[in-house]
Amino acid sequence: MALQNFLMAKGFPGFSYDRQGGLVTWRGTLQPRTCSPEYQIQVQYSIRTTPKVKVVWPPLALKAPHLYHDGTLCLYWTDEWRWRPDQIIAQTLLPWAALWLYFYELWLDTGEWLGPSSHQTPPADKR
Repeated sequence: MALQNFLMAKGFPGFSYDRQGGLVTWRGTLQPRTCSPEYQIQVQYSIRTTPKVKVVWPPLALKAPHLYHDGTLCLYWTDEWRWRPDQIIAQTLLPWAALWLYFYELWLDTGEWLGPSSHQTPPADKR
């Protein structure tokens, strides 16, 4: 956990750190484009779980794509990539969250998710 916090502080110095028991929470802002609002982001992590990344403010649009039911960002498809405790949040999930925000803003403009996605519905059986 100390390494995660050190690398978060180095890569995202504007993020604050809070630890309560085994749960660590980082909070800070990401701005995917200069014309974008600053999004307040929260990352929660404990050693035995997958980190959860959530936009705290401003509220995301209703029915925004690529969100889990609890409102956390869907940053990858688990059939293609799985979180491991030796991975670095500041080098994986936080940059992916910034990209997610970029594609979210494009979705707001176009109504279409233009980012990479593995959430394709399998083709119907044509028998």
